Amino acid sequence: MTKKNLLLSTCILSLGMFSAPAFAEEAQPAAEQGLGEIVVTAQRREQKLQDVPVAVTAFAQATIAQLRLNDAIQTSKFVPGMISQHNAGLASANAYYLRGLGNSQSTATFDAPVTTYVDDVYVARQNANNYAFFDTERVEVLRGPQGTLFGRNTTGGAINVIMKRPKDHFAATMEVTAGSYDRYTAKASVDMPISTSVLSKLSAFYVSDKGYLRSITTGEKLNGETSWGMRGDLRVLASSNLKLDMSAEFTRNASTYSGMRSVAGASPYVVNGATVPVFYETATGLYKTECTQNNVYTLQLLGKGNCNLSMNTALMFKGAYDLGNGSIEYIAGYRHLNQGYINQYDANTTNPYAAYILVDNGTNDQWSQEVKYNTSLFDNRLHLTAGLFYLQEISNDRQTTFNGGTTAFRAIQDSIYRFKAETAAGYAQGDVKVTDALTVTLGGRFTWEKKTLHFTPSSQFAGLGYSDATVLGYGIPLAQSINKFTPRFAVSYKVDPDVMLFASATNGFKSGGWNGTAAVASSAVTFRPEKTWSYEAGVKSEFFNHKLRVNITGYIARTQDLQATAAVISPVTGVTASLPFNAGTQVVKGVEIETSAKLGDFTLFANPSFMQAKYTYITPATTALTTALSPVRTPTFQFSGGVAYEKAVDALKGTIGANVAWRHNSPYWVAVLNTTHTLTEDYVDMGVTYRTADDKISIGFDVSNLTKQKTITANFLSLFPGDPQRFTARLKLKI
Repeated sequence: MTKKNLLLSTCILSLGMFSAPAFAEEAQPAAEQGLGEIVVTAQRREQKLQDVPVAVTAFAQATIAQLRLNDAIQTSKFVPGMISQHNAGLASANAYYLRGLGNSQSTATFDAPVTTYVDDVYVARQNANNYAFFDTERVEVLRGPQGTLFGRNTTGGAINVIMKRPKDHFAATMEVTAGSYDRYTAKASVDMPISTSVLSKLSAFYVSDKGYLRSITTGEKLNGETSWGMRGDLRVLASSNLKLDMSAEFTRNASTYSGMRSVAGASPYVVNGATVPVFYETATGLYKTECTQNNVYTLQLLGKGNCNLSMNTALMFKGAYDLGNGSIEYIAGYRHLNQGYINQYDANTTNPYAAYILVDNGTNDQWSQEVKYNTSLFDNRLHLTAGLFYLQEISNDRQTTFNGGTTAFRAIQDSIYRFKAETAAGYAQGDVKVTDALTVTLGGRFTWEKKTLHFTPSSQFAGLGYSDATVLGYGIPLAQSINKFTPRFAVSYKVDPDVMLFASATNGFKSGGWNGTAAVASSAVTFRPEKTWSYEAGVKSEFFNHKLRVNITGYIARTQDLQATAAVISPVTGVTASLPFNAGTQVVKGVEIETSAKLGDFTLFANPSFMQAKYTYITPATTALTTALSPVRTPTFQFSGGVAYEKAVDALKGTIGANVAWRHNSPYWVAVLNTTHTLTEDYVDMGVTYRTADDKISIGFDVSNLTKQKTITANFLSLFPGDPQRFTARLKLKI
């Protein structure tokens, strides 16, 4: 054993090597083989993960299956530096926080710092970004600003979901599950080639879950869902050089996500709190119903609510032409979102008329187009990626608030707006191979963006809502635009074929916006874009004939004009109010370690990470946020690790498998003003499977949250719970 291998093995053992299927393992290798090769598109072209000077966590198909990752939010459990949650009241909306940058707003006038892509098509709205994995090939989570190559400029990162393409032969798979809280799921996919050059695929999923939160007032179950979706894919191999991919998709999610009731006592979660949450119980007196296209009338006529309905329609076209020394791609996408909800947020209010209830109906339409060019020049000494991107989105939304009634619902707010955003960008990145070992990367993106906002007074509730003229009368503009150049610099050096050192400096920004659902015109204030510079350095390495993989990244991210919502002195009225504003400067430092190993029939991973986050400057406008407080969702220490075992047993005519995964978070704040925090979190997931030798039948049983870890995800008039313990049985068939 070389000194280098001995040193690395000692370091990894000292970290405590837990395990599970190594992230992004392409297939289950034989016991004597090493880790599978990982191919990612983190730089918008196919590359080996170990050759990319980017902090990225990838989940391949086998990993998604073994870790039971059913939707986008579940991937965050295993990504260093990442904390995710459902938005308070909205189970279809995910708030992702990466390296301390995130956003819990699901209003169209706020953009997310961590964005979602499906097949390279940007998903504009956070309202329904909890993408269901029902026919997924790979998921990549990019950590840090994406200011160069990806569709929308961001400060925190990006989640890229890559769906499976049709096969050139007939194949079918089906999986059904049954588990706790009457949760039943079904997934099916059928590949049906029409000819040797025209391939097709149909996929579908269904989820029914009665929910784990019980209302002691109505006796109903909440925090469940009924969801389904369908997707069709068509691949046309028009010639040896031209490949066309098309897809159409529809998903429907009906769900609830309510907070917990509380009783008198000293809360361990709330600073100076006088009440303690009762986990998995609520006292809400609002009965459930089905959301409609006019939820204000639904609430008033039926006296019911506690519903959320989101319907997504998506179309995608991608044409790729092979140029011999490169390729050119055209990517077009259209997405339509129709969403409405009725949520009671104060979980102790048994009289629904007196409760604080938000009612919303909104639509969003987005169109995007992109032309991307990849080529290698000068005997592969230069690789160039360049392109043009355009996006337009239009949102129409109405949000009505009811509170303080006795025998009838009393409206106190009725905000109606129409929002439009247009953005265009040109980008280019060159990877210059200075020597066989040294590569220098230079890239940049120029972004043009324009946003407009229009308000309409309420026609139903006299005196509520407001017009454009009223907003303009307060000196608040209804149009914003920005021209911004964001560069990237990186250098990588191959110490040997299996060890690469890298360093980078990347700039990104997140758009400005408005407080679009303000109750009064004077609060419809604007906020500027936030800007981040991230500096990273690290190593990507493999040892012992690719049986051990160690990737380490250290970073410093400095964000200026950080967007936050807190108590500030209104720039319009001079009165203190809770408003979005540019809070100041946030600096986050950290080290992220991702390790995996193949030891005979065992596959292991261990991912510890350390993070230090602080505000170094707060704008004088705030009356509550100070540099003495800490940024939200930034645990000092995180760890995810696990082990997977798989062994062919002749006597059983198949393969048995078992896996266990552990994830740990040190306590972190979930409220901007540091009034609410989590406790130490420790989750354990376990599973066992049996698969026939021909891989046509597999059965399994697993448990998530074995430790019955209780946690909270947000505090908005009530504390919102994390998922409880669940048991699930599975059956999967292949043809």
